[in-house]
Amino acid sequence: MSTTIYCRPTAKGVHSLYADVDGTSHFLFSQAYRRGVKEFFADGVSLNRAIDHSLAKNNSAVHNTMDKLIPSIRYVEREYNIEILNKTKEKNRRRKTA
Repeated sequence: MSTTIYCRPTAKGVHSLYADVDGTSHFLFSQAYRRGVKEFFADGVSLNRAIDHSLAKNNSAVHNTMDKLIPSIRYVEREYNIEILNKTKEKNRRRKTA
C-alpha cells in the first residue's frame, strides 16, 4: 500500500494537498500558496519523504506543511476507516491479536 502526497492549485493564491492511497485521492488541507511547497509536492512525494524534515532544505514553508501532514492524515484515517501511517497499522494489528 503506497501513499503519495501531492498538491494542486485550487484558487488564486491557494493550493490544496491530497493523499493518494492506492489510487484513491483524499483531501488533506488547503493553505496559502508557497512556491517552495509547490516545487516539493507538485509531482507527488512518497509519504516517508513528505514527512522527512531533512529534505526541506531550510525552507520554513515546507517544514510547516510537513508539520500539518500527520494530524491531517490521522483525521482522514478516522474519517474513511483506512490505514495510512505505519503507527496506525501497528496499533490496529495489536488490537486484533489481543
